[in-house]
Amino acid sequence: MLRCLGLALLLLLPDPLAAGPWPRGKGAHFLSVTGRMIGSDSGTWMQSYSLFHEVGLSDRLTLSTDLGGAISGLDKLVSYLSIPLGERLGFNLALDMGAGQVAGDWVLRPGLSIGRGLSRPSAWISGELAAEIFPRTGAMDWKFDLTAGLSPGERIKYYAQIQTGQRMGDPAFARLAGSVALRLREGTFLDVGGSVGLANSDPYRLKLGIWQEF
Repeated sequence: MLRCLGLALLLLLPDPLAAGPWPRGKGAHFLSVTGRMIGSDSGTWMQSYSLFHEVGLSDRLTLSTDLGGAISGLDKLVSYLSIPLGERLGFNLALDMGAGQVAGDWVLRPGLSIGRGLSRPSAWISGELAAEIFPRTGAMDWKFDLTAGLSPGERIKYYAQIQTGQRMGDPAFARLAGSVALRLREGTFLDVGGSVGLANSDPYRLKLGIWQEF
C-alpha cells in the first residue's frame, strides 16, 4: 500500500538538485517529480508540474530529460547531454548540448554548469546557465540558477537558489528560493520549499516534490 502511494505521488506531483557539473556515473539514475502552486498579484493560484530524469551513460556522460515548464512558461520536453570539461581553479565545469520541443516548436538547448563541493561542512555551490533557442523564429530565452546547499547529516539537506532568466521580448526576472530535502528512505527524499519574486516574477511559489536515486 505504501509503495503504491509513493508511486502515485511520483506520478501526480510531476525540481531537483541535478548533477550539474558532476557526472551521475554509469548506470545511475536520478528522478525528480515536482508540483508547484504559483501565486499571482491578484491573489489567484495556478498549478505547475515538472519531471526531471538523469541517467549516467558512462562514468563521464550524463543524459538529462526535462519535462514540464519552460523558461517562457510553456510546456516542454527537452533532453541534453552533459560533458565534463574538467576542473578550473577548484571548480568543476560541464558543457550541455541538447534539443527538444517547447509548445510544439523545436528548440536547441546549450548550457554550461559550474560547481564546487565542500567537505567541512558538507556543502556545495553550483551555477547553471542554459538557453532555449528557437531555430524557426530566431528567438532565444535564457536562465541562470545559482545554488548553495548544506548537508549537515544523511537525513536532511538545505539549499537556497537565486533563479534568474528572460524570455525574449520580456524583462529579465529574478526569484529567491529556499528548500529543505528530508530523506524518507535510502535514495528517496521529500523536497519542500518556496520562492518569492524579486523582479518581474510571480510574487510567491510553493513547491512539493520527491527525488529518487537508483
